[in-house]
Amino acid sequence: MTPSIRLVQSQRQTLAMTPQLMQAIKLLQMSNLELETAVREEVDQNPFLTLSPRGDGRVAPKRDVSGSSVSLDPFAAVPVRETLADHCRREVAGLKLTTRERAIADFLIGSLDPDGRLAADAIDDTVVGLGVAPAEVRETLKKVQAIEPAGLFARDLAECLALQLAARGELDPVAKRVLDNLALVAKRDVRRLADVAETTETAVVEVLTRLRGLDPRPGLVFDTTPLVAIEPDVIVRRRAEGGFIVSLDTQRLPRVLVDADYHAEVTAMGNAAAASFANQCMRSAHWLTRSLDQRARTIVKVASAIVARQRAFFEGEAQHVSPLTLREVAQDIGMHESTVSRVVSNKALSSPRGVYPFRTFFAVAIDAGDGSISAEAVRAQIRRIVDNETATHVRSDDEIVQTLKNSGIVIARRTVAKYREAMNIPSSVERRRMARHDAFNATGSRR
Repeated sequence: MTPSIRLVQSQRQTLAMTPQLMQAIKLLQMSNLELETAVREEVDQNPFLTLSPRGDGRVAPKRDVSGSSVSLDPFAAVPVRETLADHCRREVAGLKLTTRERAIADFLIGSLDPDGRLAADAIDDTVVGLGVAPAEVRETLKKVQAIEPAGLFARDLAECLALQLAARGELDPVAKRVLDNLALVAKRDVRRLADVAETTETAVVEVLTRLRGLDPRPGLVFDTTPLVAIEPDVIVRRRAEGGFIVSLDTQRLPRVLVDADYHAEVTAMGNAAAASFANQCMRSAHWLTRSLDQRARTIVKVASAIVARQRAFFEGEAQHVSPLTLREVAQDIGMHESTVSRVVSNKALSSPRGVYPFRTFFAVAIDAGDGSISAEAVRAQIRRIVDNETATHVRSDDEIVQTLKNSGIVIARRTVAKYREAMNIPSSVERRRMARHDAFNATGSRR
């Protein structure tokens, strides 16, 4: 075969995220407090942006290119505590990651819960949100799991504890087998743990001692602020004629003003370098204002779709929310599911029924006989049944299944067991033992 040179056309998909696009994604998933911090940073860097105080909207223009005058921010000197997300971004910045890996890492950071843990479907969400391969996400996840404190980015409790043991060099085969049987660890069943781990009871006790020194919720070390009421991003009001009005709580949003007059002054100076810098800053200023406007409209769209889907709950006709998925809301408003996922992160709404995080309204649907019911409602029913037990009548999982069936909820016994364990409700055997113990103590104290 004779070698030859040919022009060949081919198509391929690549992940191309501009700095502006990445920043827009970050703005969308920020809480109002995080948004205000980010906007202040942009205002500090851009001479044509000013942050209007909440009130009349007037503020003295900032002048720092020609050195005239700069309005002082009374909040600039107030220290801001580092959040879990801020810490993770700072730690990840020190890792050797490619551009694609940094985009994946940032998406995973946005998916962390307050405990510092990822949902079981975090990898799938990242694949859908960024259009990358699952293998890339898993490889990046391994790298970010190496940051301090150990245990962050785990997908369950066992992995969280394993990461901490590995960081100490203590994740031996016995520890791995013990972590594979956390249900027995919770029961402190040393004998059965020794059997399944194929070791001695002494070795199991040594592992359990190590586990007691670990932190099952490493993300909470960054939650040093006192408990405060949730500040809503959206307000849901009832219409006099029926239905609801959904609007942003604008009092909690930063308002950015663009100083076009100052830009005109700088560009009229005749200095090419100054004019080029001024035009670049002006483009960034307009982009920021457009992004903030788009963020506001997107949040209202998602909130309106949630209210429409959960109308029975907001009307007070239903005690619990109905089954709802991110995909259903995305289809209602014509947006991508990953966009909806970012919107519901760190957002809350105030309604006639109270203040709720957006995530509250997304409940998994389960088949319950004649129709579907949210998993949250089923868990609440199971909790109510257990709370109403007496010392002489503790219901087994089979009896709970029958009680639910009598109320119109038909689910399998294994589903009851799964929900009961997720709520840290002991088995009926353990509950009977505790009830007898409490009864014995009560009798002894009366004597």
